[in-house]
Amino acid sequence: MSDLVRAALAVEATPRPPYAFWTHYPETDLDPEAIARETVAFARATRQDFVKSMPNGLYVVEDWGVRTDFSEIAAGGVAKVTASPIEAHEDWAKIRRFDPTSGTLGRELRHLKLLVEALGPSVPVLATVFSSVTIAKKVSGGLFAQHARSHPALVRAALDEISATTAAFSRKAIEIGCAGVFFAVQDATATLGEAAWRDMGLAYDLAALEGARAGWFNAVHMHGDDIAFDLIATYPVHVLNWHVGETPPTIAQYRESGGRKPVLGGLRRTPITQRDMAAVEADIVAALSADGGRGILLSPGCVIRHPVNLDLLKRIAARIRGEA
Repeated sequence: MSDLVRAALAVEATPRPPYAFWTHYPETDLDPEAIARETVAFARATRQDFVKSMPNGLYVVEDWGVRTDFSEIAAGGVAKVTASPIEAHEDWAKIRRFDPTSGTLGRELRHLKLLVEALGPSVPVLATVFSSVTIAKKVSGGLFAQHARSHPALVRAALDEISATTAAFSRKAIEIGCAGVFFAVQDATATLGEAAWRDMGLAYDLAALEGARAGWFNAVHMHGDDIAFDLIATYPVHVLNWHVGETPPTIAQYRESGGRKPVLGGLRRTPITQRDMAAVEADIVAALSADGGRGILLSPGCVIRHPVNLDLLKRIAARIRGEA
């Protein structure tokens, strides 16, 4: 399966597209052994060609003193910050880089190591990490934008520390066997503006991605609607992931504009959640119609909300594999 993934990343013709699915694992994602077991079982049940790790979305901020609430995830909700170490602008000085082998990041490296060992070299594993601005927003409980305007030097210094920590974590993840990182950018929207992102986001993301330089399967995830696609698509990664079918561009539009990077995605989440196999089939056909399906790795554009319907995902997998 690793050969199939590598061929797709090289935009070569493949007998079928590689694919993966991902969802949350509430109540187990704080235990590295438990989440590794559940992830491996899910990957094997759906016969995935690669695996994106699914830690809870706030693992990247807990070591800086953030308190969290995960109680709504099991019902399809999201994790929440209940207390932040950033209450005033001077608190940004508390954000210092730290050893990613300790604390919550160390827990997640343990989770990744277990995944790599259980799945073996034939199933590449992507370590989920986050953009520096995304982490800063999670850390600050919503005060990031205000403090970035009023005290930019303090916020920039904190972003330097966040980027260095993310790079160190990514480097360790690849050292233990991950194929690369899934770099989630949740705040680079066209509404914010490309100029603003170039000023306060781009340099820190590039610094964070330096830690993944040794990876052979690095992806960037452009989260949400109205994304700053043209800018984020230039990031030094191997494959692009966005909410294809939910926000522009389509894969065909990206290809027609001259975009040549492989695409990770193509499956909208709503048809999967609504168990609409006809709509899923249409998504697969649309994704593979661009450039004869070369350079396509099928996946959801973002997290499939919990709980998932495993039987439907097995049907989708069989369709992708040409067995249904």
